[in-house]
Amino acid sequence: MKINVLPQTIANMIAAGEVVERPASVVKELVENSIDAGADAVTVEVQKGGMTYIRITDNGCGIEPDEVETAFLRHATSKIRTEEDLNAIYTLGFRGEALASIAAVAKIDIFTKTKNNTFGKCVSIEGGEITASDEAGCSDGTTVVVRDLFFNTPARMKFLKSDATETGYITDTVNKMILGHPGVKIKLLVNGRMTVSSPGDGRLLGAIYAVYGKDYQKHMTEVSYEEDGIEVSGYIGTSAVARKDRRGQVFFINERYISSKVISAAVSEAFQNTVMVGKYPVCVLMIKVNGNFVDVNVHPTKIEVRFSDDKKVYNSVFWAVKNALSAKKYVPEAEFKKSDGALEAEAAAKVRADVVKEQNRASQIDINLLRDSFFKTSAPKEAAASDFKTSVPKEVAASDFKTSAPKKEIASDSTIDEAQIPKHIASNAFFSKDDLSTLKSGTRASSDALTKPEPVPQSEKQETIISDAPITPTEETKPEPFVAEDNKKEIIPQTPPLKAGVDFNLVGQVFATYIIVQKNNEMLIIDQHAAQERLFFEQLLEEYSQKVIASQVLLLPVTVTFDAVQFPLVCDNFEFFKTLGFECEEFGENAVVLRAVPAAISDADIQDTFTDIVSLLESGCNNIKKSIAEEALHTMACKRAIKGNSIMTRAEMESLAEKVLMLDSINTCPHGRPICISMTKYELEKQFKRIV
Repeated sequence: MKINVLPQTIANMIAAGEVVERPASVVKELVENSIDAGADAVTVEVQKGGMTYIRITDNGCGIEPDEVETAFLRHATSKIRTEEDLNAIYTLGFRGEALASIAAVAKIDIFTKTKNNTFGKCVSIEGGEITASDEAGCSDGTTVVVRDLFFNTPARMKFLKSDATETGYITDTVNKMILGHPGVKIKLLVNGRMTVSSPGDGRLLGAIYAVYGKDYQKHMTEVSYEEDGIEVSGYIGTSAVARKDRRGQVFFINERYISSKVISAAVSEAFQNTVMVGKYPVCVLMIKVNGNFVDVNVHPTKIEVRFSDDKKVYNSVFWAVKNALSAKKYVPEAEFKKSDGALEAEAAAKVRADVVKEQNRASQIDINLLRDSFFKTSAPKEAAASDFKTSVPKEVAASDFKTSAPKKEIASDSTIDEAQIPKHIASNAFFSKDDLSTLKSGTRASSDALTKPEPVPQSEKQETIISDAPITPTEETKPEPFVAEDNKKEIIPQTPPLKAGVDFNLVGQVFATYIIVQKNNEMLIIDQHAAQERLFFEQLLEEYSQKVIASQVLLLPVTVTFDAVQFPLVCDNFEFFKTLGFECEEFGENAVVLRAVPAAISDADIQDTFTDIVSLLESGCNNIKKSIAEEALHTMACKRAIKGNSIMTRAEMESLAEKVLMLDSINTCPHGRPICISMTKYELEKQFKRIV
């Protein structure tokens, strides 16, 4: 087989496959060149996800006119000159591959001028070939315009995602540049609209505000530590801003963004027992080391690095974070924000109160008319029963309704129009239908009609008695006072009844988490959360397979904010969320509004559940299969299920135990944890040494 030397253009295209993965790679390489050129202001402009147009403008030192064309040759760089320079790299770029690789797969125009020259230089390159080179009038610095990326390698285009997704990757890249270089003012314009802007004042906290917002900024704790020549600075977030993934952990080595499992492990270890299980702390850490200590020449993207001593880096980062956590104790502020469920209940209660108040006004005249027509007596005395708020005749106001009231006669010419009698009066216990028909005809009421009315149940009395007085909450309508879970108690009958249909006796609940049941000669211990999670999952899975998952329209829609990478993913999968029972739409910058949610999770933390499903979708976004939907259903079932440390009523425990014991061959929750464990009478007696 003959060995061929590849032409320079083909070699550049192969190299471009390593350096230029997507439009965000182009932005990264060009912004790094601007920062290396000493720029303190960089503007990034993109259109249609960067596929058709990328423009990077800086106020750096510029390129000498006679060196512009040379800059696009492979391995041409101003960053290193000797082997010693390669062993200690402090600049962001050094390989001399970026410009050549970008020019090989795109159309480029570059305008550059140094301070010492009156005119600048403009060079146009298409597919690696120079098509024009002229003198040009331009400001100090460099502007690079990249058009039609991958125009000559269409096979690469099919691996790219939607414009919104690619824009998200570009935004994420720019955000990392802002965090790594707080002294540089960086702006990002997407389709002519400003989306990101940093102050460039040199303050890392200001850069964090520009990228994450004020909610993150106010929960940040400063880090400052130095050991063995390794300097660690930056900020760590409290548990209030912990995330479900490591996306919020950003690390820089000598101002270069890197990905390091060593540093990430050190941060997680330092936060041990500080954040919840399954959550990851947010941090922005700047690590400065000697250039000889780290090797950045591992991969063309320069994100992977190697340390000459991982243990030193681990210890330095661990103690830097640990000391910062110990120096400032985090005490969360109490927030009295009402939940969506509470707000809905409050709104519904207000509507009911308005209706009742309107009924009071409409019916008060009718009540007075009835009273005046039926009873020709002196001014009535106040009702004795505490529940009555209206002045009614003493004969019918006795609290026990068992006193004999004197007979009252009604004039023969006194007739009552039934239409004047409100329905709630016509159907109450004071007057029967026969009584009303008698009154309507104008005949004399019988002695039994008004003397011994039947006792009225408490619930009916509250519905029938109407008053002009302000509505005062009764024991039944008062909102239940908040009681800490630990202080709640439940009275359980001494002799548990046998559950009909299933042979078991309910013993009770222990630790507000486990239900104990006796079945034959076994004691069964049921994990209430795992049990409900499995039952709800089976129900949701059946509804999903039949495409009948019920949705609950929210009285107050819920807004969920995502980062630049997750937001387009959510927007591209609205139909997927609809199959799960969510109705959502875009709502401003990187936000989605939920107008309806699955009825099964209407009482759960809706925002938390939705973000969990988005994380699952992100992990398998390249291939949305049934398994992703099932994982989403797992999450929904888990959020809906009763949690540990929750008191259950006896009826709830009996119902749950019965359903668990009716499961044929399933004894695990959707995540694999056991639902029920057992202990026989024999094993229990062995523990008490009754059996040797």
